[in-house]
Amino acid sequence: MLNLTKQSLPADSEVLNLNSTSVFADNKKSHPCECEDLGRIILSSRDSRIASNPRMTSLCLQSDLLSICAADAPQFSSAVYNRGTQARKLQAGAAQSGRSMIEMLGVLAIIGVLSVGGIAGYSKAMTQYKINKTADQVTQIVGSVRTLYTSQKNYNGLGSGFDTDGDVLLRKAHAIPDEMWNTDNTIEHPFGGRVIVNTGDKKSSGDGKAFGIDLHNLPEEACMALATYDWGSGSSSGLIAVAVNTVSVAHMSRDGYSVGCSGSSADSYAVACPNGSSVTIPMPVNIAANACQEGDGNWISLAFY
Repeated sequence: MLNLTKQSLPADSEVLNLNSTSVFADNKKSHPCECEDLGRIILSSRDSRIASNPRMTSLCLQSDLLSICAADAPQFSSAVYNRGTQARKLQAGAAQSGRSMIEMLGVLAIIGVLSVGGIAGYSKAMTQYKINKTADQVTQIVGSVRTLYTSQKNYNGLGSGFDTDGDVLLRKAHAIPDEMWNTDNTIEHPFGGRVIVNTGDKKSSGDGKAFGIDLHNLPEEACMALATYDWGSGSSSGLIAVAVNTVSVAHMSRDGYSVGCSGSSADSYAVACPNGSSVTIPMPVNIAANACQEGDGNWISLAFY
């Protein structure tokens, strides 16, 4: 069989080596003319005349790149062309064995969708984690303050954010988790907002028999979750009230939110009380939704005794 190998040439032609002592060794023909350079042949669009011109049947054409025994040029050219076509088909098949552009775009689109979904899921999970963390921190602070003042008649001396001595007291007593303290002696919840622990009133203005925690700069989702959290449904829990976007702990009793309060609500604020006749604990979701505003400017105050 003819052994043809592709050589390096310009893009408009193909050079093939003929590894045979005779051009037509396959069918035992002897070439009819005295061509000595049968080692290389060229087949291209501009040489196709060799196979179709009958006047070249008795010529022997030679050049730097071409040596064809023209008497058998039609058969020879056909054989070489067929072999070259097969080679090109094989090369084309190999070139197309990878993924097409459309397939790659489809893969990239799927990856993009999964990435967006993953980011959204991660963001949602982080928000829920911070909500749970904030609730745990508040519970821990309440327990620590009550333990610290067990033998006291009131909660005087608390006053973080207003009184430097109050901050020092909370830090020395380890009433605030270490992770909540900033370098400037302020307290911060997981959403990055300010936390203030302060003395409050239980039944009458100035009695100092209550304390509370203000959580500032909460996003809307966290505001709703923490407002509807069951901080203590019964009056024996020691919870006085939960206020959303309305009043700080230090002023709750002055505004009528003391032990036994009934609660109240409007489109921009809400106060819930244990066993409250208007708004009870846990705060209903629809009331919390009206009270909590868009953005991260919400704040919640919780009063305990």
